[in-house]
Amino acid sequence: MHHPLDLSISHAVSGYTVDGDAASVHLARELIVGGSPPWRRSEFDPGHFTASGFVLSPDTTALLLIHHAKLDRWLQPGGHFEPSDESVADAARREITEETGLSDLRETGAGIVRVDAHPIPARGAEPAHTHIDLGVGFIAGSDEVAAVEEVLDARWVPFDRLSEFDVDDAVLRGVTAVLRTTAIRQDG
Repeated sequence: MHHPLDLSISHAVSGYTVDGDAASVHLARELIVGGSPPWRRSEFDPGHFTASGFVLSPDTTALLLIHHAKLDRWLQPGGHFEPSDESVADAARREITEETGLSDLRETGAGIVRVDAHPIPARGAEPAHTHIDLGVGFIAGSDEVAAVEEVLDARWVPFDRLSEFDVDDAVLRGVTAVLRTTAIRQDG
């Protein structure tokens, strides 16, 4: 018997149509062919899927970013799947709530908005591996956020100020995709 996440991940990746990093999309599709997609945190060869949320502010003028404690970087909230998650969106929503306290979230309805495979260095007993992150778009119903688990800070960042937070191309691709799927145009 397969876990509901297996079907959710397979469906999300198979239906992904937003332009993105071709190598990341190719790896994600390879990992769903012929079996259960690797989503458990203990699967390291080559890695496992994770989920994140590209959360727009209630007025859709800013993106929710967290300052991740372990990575010391500004990113969208997200993390590992848990056996209690029923879908990619459920996992992303849970991670957003765990890291920022924000729970009033409405999906943009676009499925996943970004696929990004990125290397994770060896740490402790975990070998180096790859995270294949599936980003889901949300619009927040509230602008009240706080840094919670594994987070040094959480804040709304206007789109034209994202460069001040040294976000990488993967975050920018997610922003572009969520704005496109919600028919919101980015200024500048």
